[in-house]
Amino acid sequence: MAKWMKRLALVFALASAALIGLVVFGGFRLKDPHGNVAFGWDADARRFQIMEKPALAVEGPHVFLHDSGYEVLATQQDAHVWRLVRTRLPASPLPTLTVQVGNAAKTRFPVPLRPASPARSAVHADNPSRLLMLSDIEGEFDKFTSLLRAQGVIDDALHWRYGDGHVALVGDFVDRGDDMTAVLWLIYRLQVEADAAGGRVHYVLGNHEHLAMSGRKKYWPSGLVAFAQALGDDGDERLFSAQSVLGTWLAEQPVVARVGDHLFVHGGISQDVLALDLDIDQINALAQPHLHDEPEGLHGDADILLGRSGLTWYRGMALPDDANHRREADPAAHLQRALARYGAKRIAIGHTLVPDIRLEQQGRLLRLDVHHADQTSQAALYEDGVLWRVDAEGGRARLQ
Repeated sequence: MAKWMKRLALVFALASAALIGLVVFGGFRLKDPHGNVAFGWDADARRFQIMEKPALAVEGPHVFLHDSGYEVLATQQDAHVWRLVRTRLPASPLPTLTVQVGNAAKTRFPVPLRPASPARSAVHADNPSRLLMLSDIEGEFDKFTSLLRAQGVIDDALHWRYGDGHVALVGDFVDRGDDMTAVLWLIYRLQVEADAAGGRVHYVLGNHEHLAMSGRKKYWPSGLVAFAQALGDDGDERLFSAQSVLGTWLAEQPVVARVGDHLFVHGGISQDVLALDLDIDQINALAQPHLHDEPEGLHGDADILLGRSGLTWYRGMALPDDANHRREADPAAHLQRALARYGAKRIAIGHTLVPDIRLEQQGRLLRLDVHHADQTSQAALYEDGVLWRVDAEGGRARLQ
């Protein structure tokens, strides 16, 4: 017994040493469901965190409908102390907001508000002159803008310069990264600028957009958690709700789209989704009214589309041979059925990490989810019928 206890103590000591090494040298945070740090190590401040609520920092603006105008909430720093500021603006003329990013450059950019958009088809039948595809930015504003600049999508002032080119953003542009709100406002602005130039930004929602819209703040950056707490008990539910400008706009975005040869969906398409026999616009029309509902509370067709086996969560196409995830009986045949049903040659997905963007399944599946925070950001470019892997340093490698 004594020998067994010594071995157990040794294993525990080694595990503890490994954890301390990770915590001290790499940074580590264990969050509770409310986004507070239950236990962790702040590598920047070199201190432990135990049962700690986050502090206010750069965040916002968040805009809500109020009477005949808007209520704008953002943080402001006075004498090194951040506080929440509320401003009321009339509905007419539509106001222009200023977004401040919490990056080292302290980037600021204007965003004109606009009315809610009518329903728009998520099907663009033809291949555009250029189609840039990326996913899972997860609030990394600097990574996002560096990639877009390197590929000529935006200029130094963050304005659209891609002409009639298209950009497909394939979900999970929120959560984790400190500047997720700024990322959303930039996409919001770029959509209008792209339309005016004859191009288009297709923003296909992922599971983390759905989580944010339903008030799930576990994966929010600390500044956004603190902001929600400063609003009161319903702060997490309000920020991306149907009463907020960003929440209303997000609910207008599709969960599946097609641009020429490419079908876009964040997670994948399960057999259950195919069995509904809905076209792309029918899927979006059914899913969009439920994007503010919690995923666990969905029922019927909405659960099939947005639940754990739905379009934003399903991993069967990315991991067809993994026994820990749901699999189709014949993954290759299932993929071909999905392509035939939606008139595409290739499905592009995010959600499941790969070291580099790559093609699978004889070129019929494009995997876009790379870990932008820890590597040079990548995207896929489809131009003149050729598919390339491109990156934020101007690199280019042919994928087919």
